[in-house]
Amino acid sequence: MQKTPMLRRLPASLLAAFAGSVMLASTAVAQSSASYPTVTPPQTATAGAGAPAAAGPTTMLTIEQKLDALGYDVGPVDGVTDAQTHSAIMAFQKVHGLERTGGLTDPVTNQIVATQSPPPPMVPDGEPNRVEVSLSRQVLFLYENGTLSKIVSVSSGTSETPTPTGTFRIYRQSSGWHTSRLGRLYNAQYFVGGYAIHGSLSVPAQPASHGCIRLPMTAAEWFPSKVGIGTQVVILD
Repeated sequence: MQKTPMLRRLPASLLAAFAGSVMLASTAVAQSSASYPTVTPPQTATAGAGAPAAAGPTTMLTIEQKLDALGYDVGPVDGVTDAQTHSAIMAFQKVHGLERTGGLTDPVTNQIVATQSPPPPMVPDGEPNRVEVSLSRQVLFLYENGTLSKIVSVSSGTSETPTPTGTFRIYRQSSGWHTSRLGRLYNAQYFVGGYAIHGSLSVPAQPASHGCIRLPMTAAEWFPSKVGIGTQVVILD
């Protein structure tokens, strides 16, 4: 006697439910094997602190190489973003009238790549070895042998404690930390009165000092070796 398959013994309602579940499973498998467009992430450089060079046509290494060639103080050209890289990007933004963030966006990246030459001197007839400071742009330009050597983001005096403008000369240099009536100064290069170009732990995008010119600490390490007693310092609005 032929046995009836167990499935046929089930009530009609259960058979219908079972068939429905089989159809749903088949549909899910078919959908999982469907072909969907591949989403490719942006390939532009990013400026996350400590991030390695990004893959793509414009890497952080490319950005650093270009900024370095233009004279901006990026530090080691290694494709790794750090405080020095951010400061260099901010200096570029200041020079070109962009938002002062120290970060990269597509427009900033494109402008860096497209820039072909450093900014012109503020004092075309200045001495071959000199320092120029633009208070409106909050940047310092170092000239050596008549050529722009470095561009550094700085912070000058506020409206309540403004930085004096004019042409001065470095008349005294000090090494290490020194506390004066104008605050705590590192590797100070004095140019008039008690005012100096010096390293600081705080160099914001805007004026914030008591009248001195604040440098990032990394720049304050090498800056004294590039200037000396008698070096011309020109500070303009």
